[in-house]
Amino acid sequence: MTSEIVPGRLSVPSLSALAAFEAAARHGSFTRAAEELNLTQGAVSRQVALLEQSLGLSLFERVKQRVSLTPAGAAYAAEVRDGLSRLAAATLSAMAFRGAAGLLHLAILPTFGTRWLIPRL
Repeated sequence: MTSEIVPGRLSVPSLSALAAFEAAARHGSFTRAAEELNLTQGAVSRQVALLEQSLGLSLFERVKQRVSLTPAGAAYAAEVRDGLSRLAAATLSAMAFRGAAGLLHLAILPTFGTRWLIPRL
């Protein structure tokens, strides 16, 4: 019996948990991640804890007031960062269309349009 990944059946963590993890991994601090995301430090910590629980592994080593990525956390952070960057780029690309199919609307003075812009088009 083969174990095959079926799209839609894989449990994907929430984007908020992934964003909290990525920010914490980049900053090496739940507090700085919270400041960046406009959340509390406790909220970031909870998101990361839920992510770790759903993955079944520790992403951070917690020693006193400091956190550092585990080897698995560092590898996962790189992949998550790439995935979030690709989602952001896809979103910007989709927003660029806005259903106008490449139309550009200009509001210009008629004199400027007829004497300068139209001859240059």
